[in-house]
Amino acid sequence: MLADDDASIGRAVSRLLSESCELVGCVRDTVALFDTVARLHPDVVLLDLSLPGGTSWRETARSIAATTPDVKVVVFTGHDDEDLKALAGGSLAAAVVCKLRASEELLPTIYAVVGGAAGAAG
Repeated sequence: MLADDDASIGRAVSRLLSESCELVGCVRDTVALFDTVARLHPDVVLLDLSLPGGTSWRETARSIAATTPDVKVVVFTGHDDEDLKALAGGSLAAAVVCKLRASEELLPTIYAVVGGAAGAAG
């Protein structure tokens, strides 16, 4: 599942994953994200750091972990910053993927996270 307010990112991710993964939903704000995660229980949520809705990405990740602990959060960001990767990874997110490297890193990261290898690419 993708949580990103940029429709072009949704289209690109859908194309990128189409042959290997099922993108079960695309949401553009945290309200829709919480509702959709509760209904669909996706394996992975790709979470943009600046998702609208009045909830920080940290609060969003914590809420998903509290309500649906089997759903893995992968921070999906346009920022390629090592400090951010360290901050976003660990207990709040299973992994971090920079959007600029999604074509190389997104699918392997999803497979690693679903397979249990937390902190994979990024």
